[in-house]
Amino acid sequence: MTKEQEQTTARTMAALVRLIEERKYAPGERLPSERELAERFDVGRGVVREVLSVLEGLRYLERKPNSGIYLNEAPERISLETLALFSNLNLDLSKERLAEAMEARRILEVQAIVLAAQRRTEEDLLDIKNIVQRFDDAIEHALEDVPELDYQFHMSIFRATHNLVLMQLVTPFYLMSENRRLPFFSDKKRSRASNEQHKLILEAIEEQNIDKAHQVMSEHIGRVEKHYGL
Repeated sequence: MTKEQEQTTARTMAALVRLIEERKYAPGERLPSERELAERFDVGRGVVREVLSVLEGLRYLERKPNSGIYLNEAPERISLETLALFSNLNLDLSKERLAEAMEARRILEVQAIVLAAQRRTEEDLLDIKNIVQRFDDAIEHALEDVPELDYQFHMSIFRATHNLVLMQLVTPFYLMSENRRLPFFSDKKRSRASNEQHKLILEAIEEQNIDKAHQVMSEHIGRVEKHYGL
């Protein structure tokens, strides 16, 4: 697939998801046909089929032979990867959906730091310390690197749990928030405050102090929630 074809597919996918969200299709509701979608978005049916294949693979849509295209009737079965996909397509989540995502992230993060405090190895500690130091350096010399280092910091905590499924569960939430982290960390004051909290988190993990770990991570997530008015 050429770059132009990829861009056409991405635009069409964004347009289809936007149509579904704006018109508030209900779970299990039938969508326009391939032909109708191709005409609406002024693209070939091959592009529409490619878009439908991706969304069906994420269990967002379902194609029923000799019947049509339907929004998944069971929203809980839709893949978490749709969160990352919508972000990549520059589609904004509703405030309600964003609040739900942050609530789920809080649950995962708080549980993860407890496990990390219990299970961390010396290698895990060195990894986290290295990221914290690089974060400090980036604030002063390469602020554009801070969002990626924030992602690395949080993923290093999940690695310290030694639970791959937890890492896989949380990854879509961070991919989803990538576009929001860029403006958030463009402010040096916010970046410094964030890394000071990272140091407290590291300290709690190093001390294997579960109560402290739980508290500092809850406060850290709470700061983000407050920033976004959640």
